[in-house]
Amino acid sequence: MELRTLDPIEEATLSRVTRAVVINQALWTAGYSLTTGGFLTYFGYELGASGILIGLLLVIPETVGIAGLLSRWIIHYVGNRKAVWLGCALIARFSTLGIPLLAFPNLRPAGINPLWSMAGLLAVAQTAQAISYMAYLSWLSDLVPEQNWGRFFAKRNIARVCLLLVVPVAGGYLRDYWRANVTDDLALLAYVAAFGVGTSLQLASLWPLMKLPNVAVRSAAYDVPNLRLIGTAFCDRSFRRLLVHSWWLAFAQGLTQVAFFKYRIGPLGISLTTYYVLANVMLLVNMPLSVAAGWLADRFGNKWLLFWGAVGVSFAMPFWFLAAPGRWQWLFGAYFMWGGFAVVNISGRNLMLKLSPRSDNTAHIALLRQVGGLLAGASGLLGGFWIDSLLDSKFQMNWLGWNIGGFQLIFLVSFVGRFTAALWVLPIQEHGARSLGWMLRALRRLQRIRNRH
Repeated sequence: MELRTLDPIEEATLSRVTRAVVINQALWTAGYSLTTGGFLTYFGYELGASGILIGLLLVIPETVGIAGLLSRWIIHYVGNRKAVWLGCALIARFSTLGIPLLAFPNLRPAGINPLWSMAGLLAVAQTAQAISYMAYLSWLSDLVPEQNWGRFFAKRNIARVCLLLVVPVAGGYLRDYWRANVTDDLALLAYVAAFGVGTSLQLASLWPLMKLPNVAVRSAAYDVPNLRLIGTAFCDRSFRRLLVHSWWLAFAQGLTQVAFFKYRIGPLGISLTTYYVLANVMLLVNMPLSVAAGWLADRFGNKWLLFWGAVGVSFAMPFWFLAAPGRWQWLFGAYFMWGGFAVVNISGRNLMLKLSPRSDNTAHIALLRQVGGLLAGASGLLGGFWIDSLLDSKFQMNWLGWNIGGFQLIFLVSFVGRFTAALWVLPIQEHGARSLGWMLRALRRLQRIRNRH
């Protein structure tokens, strides 16, 4: 795969865009990590959320993300991707301000369970965020030349990883320390502080991108209705297979959301701080793989990186089988394997953009990402109901000498789904993609040339 050399003006523009996006991603990630994930679910748990309500909080972001399918229509109506990104991002941020206020009983809506209020505010915020992100990703695909997508998104991912290595762990430690030394009512103030700092950082993250220019949508199919454009996506055999891969994987992963949370916080007794330490193992693996995946994707294509990355991360599930009370340390292996999502995410995003129309691509992006999110959310709810019913019935069975309980059954089903999702990548046709063997031979030749020099 030949790479076109950028002229000095293009190089300077790419450097400016990369710098702005890296700063934006760093600030955004720091803020997002304090307002979602472990902080949100543990806050809900402190407010008395059951397994079903925890499952609802976990799946809302992905489920309401289906609103991203409206992004193309909104962009065409407004006529400016940058304006859509900014407007929806601001709506999302101000919607989340109500969540930390639920820590104060006198500020909660009368007669309404605070958890349902939390779910409603989260749904509004994540709906706006889904539309904002579709406009953002489409906008970036025009600002950055195609032959630089791999390295560009790798740098963006590294900025995200660097902040995730520090901020959630520090926040989790401070939360655990505060929780151990104050009463239950005062313990909730830790979440108020986390959400306040997190929302401020997310608002600050918008500033670096304000300096980048809007790029008008350029497409011969600009006037084609959304439904017809979505129909053309299904007619493309390679894009259709990528859709099936993404949706299949999303469903298999969503199935374990509640089971993972309940298994960590219940039988394994893992604290919020320990949870973020485990996550840091994944992030430490993620960083060098991001660099490698970006470099390889730009030179050899994305298909085989996506296939082998998806196969690799599926083998995190056996470590969840081995983890049990008294030997939770097996989860370090699971999070190590999940570091391979750097390869999956970078190559999958690049392949999605390559198989989509140029510029006017929000419908294709939303079809893959947001419908996948909806499936992950639906399977997350299904998994929540399923694990509750298995635990209530005290499910136990013996399989090949293994004692399988409710948690292990869901882990097994998810493992099969995650592994088989990779098989849908094999028939995809990507122009210029090289096989794994070709890549290895090329890298060996490059190493020999370097050694001679």
